[in-house]
Amino acid sequence: MEQIKIKNSKGQNIAAVVKYSTKPYQRLAVLCPGYLDTKDYAHLVALAEKLTEKGYTAVSFDPTGTWESGGDIAEYSNTQYLEDIRSVLEHMLKRENFTDILLGGHSRGGQLSILYAARDPRVSAVVAIMPSSGGVQGARREEWEKSGYSFSKRDLPDGKSGIKEFNVPFSHVLDRDQYDVIGDVKKIKAPIIFIAGELDEMCPPEEVKEIFDTANEPKKYIFLKNIGHNYRHSQSEIEIVNREIMKNLFPYTAIAVRN
Repeated sequence: MEQIKIKNSKGQNIAAVVKYSTKPYQRLAVLCPGYLDTKDYAHLVALAEKLTEKGYTAVSFDPTGTWESGGDIAEYSNTQYLEDIRSVLEHMLKRENFTDILLGGHSRGGQLSILYAARDPRVSAVVAIMPSSGGVQGARREEWEKSGYSFSKRDLPDGKSGIKEFNVPFSHVLDRDQYDVIGDVKKIKAPIIFIAGELDEMCPPEEVKEIFDTANEPKKYIFLKNIGHNYRHSQSEIEIVNREIMKNLFPYTAIAVRN
């Protein structure tokens, strides 16, 4: 494992972690955290480990304005997140001529994986884990607009005590309004795997299914019973989710891998 700093589109540092495979394949996986989540949360760490076993170099990162990355929380937007993905991808491609590029993420990270893949044909496969389907609506939007900010707390990774606090400005919501996941998923020609959790109330299975129904073939919809949105808090649930991803990933890509 290597901890690195990558310059974003504004010259600020993106904190990233790279895990290398011992297999001689030119495969790259870029993993995207959910809303205000970190690259160091257990579910992304474990998925990166599984992918390296299949020959991927796996890189995950903290988006601009969050956790260990540079920038202000006001810069934490869909637009900047997409730029961050591009910065990470370009940095890794300068290191090695990867021929297969997997882009994946959880929740908002799954949403951004879809949005980015629609804009970059170099992406050869997408894994969208409980992806959010749209912007912020309803009472939450009204409260956010009224106060000007949304206050959120996140637990620290690796079982550390304490919390990290974020005060996200309403400009974040307005930026998200510019993007259409349902429309953009139609532009993707690469294989996509969708993961839905039965107990997920934040990104319900029916919303994930709506994105899936709109996507092009090849695609796969995986419905997991007794799995909620924050499955990262349970090691057994992490294993279930990752096992299903790995079991279904390769039949739905052009990559031939044998154990």
